[in-house]
Amino acid sequence: MIQVRIIFPSEDGSPPTTQDSNIDLTPALPQGVTVCNLFAGFLAGAPGQFRERLPFLNKHEIELEWTAAPAGAAFAAFYNAGDTLAMAVLLSGADQTADEQMLMSLRSSILDPMFGAGSTSLADLPQRPLLVMVQFREQPELTPTIQLLAAALASVYFRAIRQIQPLPSSQPLSGII
Repeated sequence: MIQVRIIFPSEDGSPPTTQDSNIDLTPALPQGVTVCNLFAGFLAGAPGQFRERLPFLNKHEIELEWTAAPAGAAFAAFYNAGDTLAMAVLLSGADQTADEQMLMSLRSSILDPMFGAGSTSLADLPQRPLLVMVQFREQPELTPTIQLLAAALASVYFRAIRQIQPLPSSQPLSGII
């Protein structure tokens, strides 16, 4: 299982809302399998860091910014038409230090500036693997699409990490995902 926390900023300045769920590491529904296979094919030859349009989407020009850090932690952001739709971290649990560094980056660059210094608990969940995503209000019609893409990305990434565990903390993941 993958623990998922989605953080929704409020439009009126009130505290953000969160949505927690668990998803299967390997999708059971045919649509999930299809999207995961498309993501796996896309990521197979990709470098450890890039920003590119997702070529398997026909209706939308969604770009993925991806940075896979050593030891099973990653950052992802989704964009469309100049808008940031979501920013996320993926924490595999393979290396506690890598997970903590990625969480610290999320806090300092996104959570604290948007929600204040008291917002650190928004991402403090002990379960691994974990996907924490801030879902922005721009283009709300794409919210379900972005959530599906993020879940598929997490599934593909965490299954790849699981295949190479235990991963020495000095081994980079570029070329793997």
